[in-house]
Amino acid sequence: MENELYWIWLTTLKGVTGFDITALLENFDSVEDIYKQENFDEVAGIKPSARSRLKDKSLKNAEKIYERIKSIGAKVITYDSKDYPDVLRYIENPPYVLYLRGEVPKWDRLLIIGVVGTRESTEYGVSVTKKICAGLAANGVTIVSGMARGIDSVAARSALDKGAKTIAVLGCGVDMAYPPENRQLMCDIMENGTVISEYPPGSRPLKTHFPERNRIISGLSRGVLVTEAPKRSGSLITANFAIESGKDLFAVPWDIFKANSSGANALLSSCAKAVTSAQDILDEYAYEVKHLNLEKPKNKILNKVFGGSKPERINNEITLSIEDKRFQSLSEDEKTVVLLLMEENMHIDDIKRRSGIEISKLTPILSILEFGGFISKLPGNNYKLNI
Repeated sequence: MENELYWIWLTTLKGVTGFDITALLENFDSVEDIYKQENFDEVAGIKPSARSRLKDKSLKNAEKIYERIKSIGAKVITYDSKDYPDVLRYIENPPYVLYLRGEVPKWDRLLIIGVVGTRESTEYGVSVTKKICAGLAANGVTIVSGMARGIDSVAARSALDKGAKTIAVLGCGVDMAYPPENRQLMCDIMENGTVISEYPPGSRPLKTHFPERNRIISGLSRGVLVTEAPKRSGSLITANFAIESGKDLFAVPWDIFKANSSGANALLSSCAKAVTSAQDILDEYAYEVKHLNLEKPKNKILNKVFGGSKPERINNEITLSIEDKRFQSLSEDEKTVVLLLMEENMHIDDIKRRSGIEISKLTPILSILEFGGFISKLPGNNYKLNI
């Protein structure tokens, strides 16, 4: 709890930006060290105003936020947590704290596609989004969107209707449904998926929040699909984040005489792949799709009724076996570590405890596996299996 309070304190200090926090982490080993530091005058890379703000050591606001988190059944995932999405660590200005309701996904075991589009969707835009997202969801793809009106909502609902997981990234606190008419959709996502935000509970949906949250949608995604968007559209902000970070970009071709077609068509003329069906996207991720576990567990159905039916849940995590060819050259102890990391990301102390391997032997094993590309080391001495 104390570590989480320090993170909440740091990320909610007025005048301290994510770029300031990035600079601080380059100079200090932990958020606790940052909190306990009294003088920041010699710390490079942070604004003078941030240096002044960092002298405020009161945790009252952080404690208030933490209590609110617990009261609504939410969770806090900090940058140094093993549950933090590893893909977000590598984006510019990562969110150092995520507030989450619903399931904590195994982020790196999901094939995630971001789906974005205009709030002022047409009948055609709704129809094509339903078709493509239903096809993706049926094949185990996890849809991530912003839960906005229009295309975002259609994408999320299409995934839920197939019993698949979906992720919503909010531009407000996770205790608030925005827009208000999406309250039921938000509840349904929390039941079979995840709602996240970098803004603490109680945060209003400010205009500046939505462009900022788009970097998270792009960051979580292997690729981003734009199904309907005019040239001046927030969806193109997400597309630009995807381009800048080397993500795959997809777009649906549209009528050149329609205003809502201009944004998607512009992307197609530059760097996006044209998409007319889910298969056009699935073909780009043949390995991941092959290893997605699409078995539908018996007696596990959604409690909510979608369209008069109760679809079974799709367990759409990528599954691996120690029998895979790439693990065959490993020693028995190395395989033991890999098996543990197939379950979840794990701290070195937990690996030691569960494997029974002494630390003097475990440390070089972890180094060998990391050098071989089998695993990666995360902040806080956590490790994850590379998919």
